[in-house]
Amino acid sequence: MDPTPPFRFTRESRIVIDRDGHVFHEGLRVAHPRLEEALLSWVDWDDATSRWVLRNALDWCFVTVEHTPLAVRAVDASPDSDVVTLTLSDGTREALDPDTLRVELDGVVYARVKNGRVPARFDRQPAFRLLSLAEGEGDDARLTLGGRDFPLRPTGPGDRGLDGGAAG
Repeated sequence: MDPTPPFRFTRESRIVIDRDGHVFHEGLRVAHPRLEEALLSWVDWDDATSRWVLRNALDWCFVTVEHTPLAVRAVDASPDSDVVTLTLSDGTREALDPDTLRVELDGVVYARVKNGRVPARFDRQPAFRLLSLAEGEGDDARLTLGGRDFPLRPTGPGDRGLDGGAAG
């Protein structure tokens, strides 16, 4: 008896992460906040297929990401602090790597998180909070952390890392 099944298993799913970092399954929003956070915590870039996947210790599947897989929900910092802490849509908190910051011409702010593997878009309120920590205006705007200046001038449509985990 041939152990090979008569069909080929596919890892496609009907899971979508929308522009705001919310998870949908078969068109319906995942309503339970902890389940949504769990699903988002499993987001990973698969280098072999150049696609986003949800991966945990037991299983994995491909997922559709409409913009960025994670969103920044909150920014915690004082104007004289050397660390900016981000709260992400997967419920985790981590220090901002200011080298990964991007500001587009329309004012949308992006950073890479999870050791630079995953791009995240700042929700409006956290973006305003981060930009309120900046010094200067326009092309001279900069965020100073740890004695270093990080420019915040708009870059135009840039690498949001939508195509994957490679730092950009």
